[in-house]
Amino acid sequence: MIRKHGNFEPVQERADVTRNDILEGALRVFSEKGYARANTKNIAAAAGVSTGSVYRYFKNKKVIFIEVINMLQARMSFDIFAKARASLEEGKSFRESMRMVGVYSVESHRSNRMFFREVMALEATDEEISAIGRERDRRIRGKLLEFLQEQKEHLKVDDLEAAAELVHLVVEEVSHHAVIFDSDAGEDRLVYQMVMMLESYLLGP
Repeated sequence: MIRKHGNFEPVQERADVTRNDILEGALRVFSEKGYARANTKNIAAAAGVSTGSVYRYFKNKKVIFIEVINMLQARMSFDIFAKARASLEEGKSFRESMRMVGVYSVESHRSNRMFFREVMALEATDEEISAIGRERDRRIRGKLLEFLQEQKEHLKVDDLEAAAELVHLVVEEVSHHAVIFDSDAGEDRLVYQMVMMLESYLLGP
């Protein structure tokens, strides 16, 4: 505990805020400059902290990059399935909820388009980043499988584990081509067709 403005403030709470500020600043820097051109000095500037503060929380630039990946993955998967469950509780159909999952997944990629380009480039050349990507995908598939199991009475597919993997692969590929690499067909058309295809696969006509 430390004293601040006459009140005691938990050190851990302040540390969490600073750490999050660094990660948010790093996300902006990696998106704008790319991984190769980013450094701890401009990450510190973007976060509004000293370079020394950055090193108190993170060993080096690569560790920061990995933590930004983890932050976005946790945020995206929580938001997507929390929104889907909330929509069901509001009385919307499972079909509408699954449509929202597909669309929101693509939108999440759009909001961090340049950062995900950097992630994909490094996954192709850095084994550690690639391994983290595989583990990230495994966790997302697990959350998707859990969601599908909760709603299995609505589904026409029997193998939910394979279904979760297939849905994840389709959404990821469409997100990459529609948002990150600029689809020839156009984002709106591609996402619409993806949603229709997944609805037909999971729920039937």
